[in-house]
Amino acid sequence: MQQIPRLDATGLFVLISLWLVLIPSSPAAPALESIQRVGQRWDEIAYHWPKPQQAHGLKVLLRDIQHLKNQLPGRAEPLIWEAIVLVTQASLDPGLSALNMVEKAKDLLLRAVKIDPSAMHGAAYLTLACLYYKVPGWPLSFGNPQKAEQYFQKALTLNPDGIESHYYYGHYLDKFGRTQEAFAQFQQVTQLPPDPSQPYLSLRLKRKARAKLDKLVVQAKL
Repeated sequence: MQQIPRLDATGLFVLISLWLVLIPSSPAAPALESIQRVGQRWDEIAYHWPKPQQAHGLKVLLRDIQHLKNQLPGRAEPLIWEAIVLVTQASLDPGLSALNMVEKAKDLLLRAVKIDPSAMHGAAYLTLACLYYKVPGWPLSFGNPQKAEQYFQKALTLNPDGIESHYYYGHYLDKFGRTQEAFAQFQQVTQLPPDPSQPYLSLRLKRKARAKLDKLVVQAKL
């Protein structure tokens, strides 16, 4: 009787590798990877490209996000990224058209929250918080500091180690004179590692947080 050859660890690894290659990939997998690429492109355009080139880069990115929405109907991530890009566009050209952009962004984010509030580690809540905090209040727009704080708290619950969440909440607290709380948020930012998926933004916020800490120490003698 012929002896069955023993399969060593190397042979087992090769068989598993071949098996994984032969498994048909999910049609949604490339689209989900595209979501990550959108985030990387936004980070590069908004925080690394020269200002004169950003408007065109964001316009192209917004077009690609529209295609992604068609590929992933019913998912929250494309809606969140569309909103973030709209807000970024509005920051480049403030005015009445900017108010229309942020209004549309708010609606997109509220839709995303209904679909999946935890998508992108609560990024919809964080962006809503920044909008409600920074845009004018009634009658010009929907700004509301109380709602902003509620959304900040939700964002931090879903992403307690998020550099953006801590930085922008610290900025909010500092604006309203809550110096001790703001100091704690900025300190947290400086202690967190940079986000490899958005290196330009995370490094910038870490530098700004350090500058904020130095300023608060001088002002309040903390």
